[in-house]
Amino acid sequence: MERTEWLQQMREKAEMLYDHFAPLYWVAWGMGESETYREFLQKFLGRMALHSSLLSAGCGAGRWDGVLLEAGHTIVGIDQSEGMLARAKEHFPEVQYRKMGLQEMDFHEAFDGIICVDALEHVFPEEWPGILQGFWQALKPGGVLYFTVDLAEGEDVPGAYEWAKAMGLPVVFGEVVDRADEAYAQMVTLKAGMVPDSDIADASVYHYHPSLEQVRAWLEQTRLALEEEGAGNGYEHFLVRKEQRP
Repeated sequence: MERTEWLQQMREKAEMLYDHFAPLYWVAWGMGESETYREFLQKFLGRMALHSSLLSAGCGAGRWDGVLLEAGHTIVGIDQSEGMLARAKEHFPEVQYRKMGLQEMDFHEAFDGIICVDALEHVFPEEWPGILQGFWQALKPGGVLYFTVDLAEGEDVPGAYEWAKAMGLPVVFGEVVDRADEAYAQMVTLKAGMVPDSDIADASVYHYHPSLEQVRAWLEQTRLALEEEGAGNGYEHFLVRKEQRP
């Protein structure tokens, strides 16, 4: 199978699963608290002027949009899952939500700040530079981006890579799909309203774990200046600011 076709299948499966299980998000899975997320969100908000315009990219069901609204800002939320957006709209009708993948962003200096939390692990390596460029383009001069990178704690990334290569899949190192087919099959057999095991749900969708060195190199190429970085809750958290091109 060609890599382009395989990646498209991964995207379609992920979108279907997020659409299908979106109604459970605020009921069975709740919102969960995370000290590190809260810490970095407050650092991000501390860099925003009053009544800023913010983009919640890969917003899902709006997990953090309430925090942004409570701080007094105007929010636009984008996600590729219509089902997750519907859940977000139920809770935050004042937010403008749009069905849009991170790869499809077409904003131009529209936002003072952007957050992209727990979403980039589902992005293919070929798309990372373009998405970071999209963030740069969407930010106003001096705007700030807060995003997270999955550290793959507890996952055997080299083992998953060797398994996938042995199966003839067109993977690159860092992609984890060794349990995806089996977990996906279990997920689609669940009846409406049934709560899937969180580990199975996570394994059923594509993940890519770039090295932090690679992420920093992409940031430098995009002229997103790193201001602060830290680990917590299984993720690396980045605060970066838009630099002006010479």
